[in-house]
Amino acid sequence: MRARALTLAVLLSLAPAAWPADAEGCRDLPILPRLSGCEIRECRTRDYDEAELQSGPVDRSGDFPKAFVDGQLAIVTYACPASLRLTDIARQSQAALRRTGYSFVYAGSMFYNELPGFTARRGTTWVQLVSEPFDALSGYTVTMVRASEVSGAARARPAPRRPQR
Repeated sequence: MRARALTLAVLLSLAPAAWPADAEGCRDLPILPRLSGCEIRECRTRDYDEAELQSGPVDRSGDFPKAFVDGQLAIVTYACPASLRLTDIARQSQAALRRTGYSFVYAGSMFYNELPGFTARRGTTWVQLVSEPFDALSGYTVTMVRASEVSGAARARPAPRRPQR
């Protein structure tokens, strides 16, 4: 019995981990809890930079409204189990931010490739999440900006014009 336990312990110690450790020097953002089973693939921080955040749906011309937000920037990309669907990533993350008082500037298909995600803000903190596939895995990228300046389509979209008579 003791020999079996020792053999099992040795075999388990030699087996590769199911998930590699988080990328070196990276950590979770304080605004959004990590989804279960996900690991940090990469990250980037800047004391001051500009982020281009999607603030509305792609239009007929193929373009989409953008908010250009300057400030302290942090980007974290997570790789997750393939069983975690892209739409579930966006939905769970939206719910977490909503509970902490964020309002949503835009939620829907991100960029040109129909990936589920959103852009939200609370005060001067902006968050954009884009769910995306990584080979056989799923994942998501979170961009957080603590804004010092905002330009572009950061406000509510104007109502459509009525035809003139």
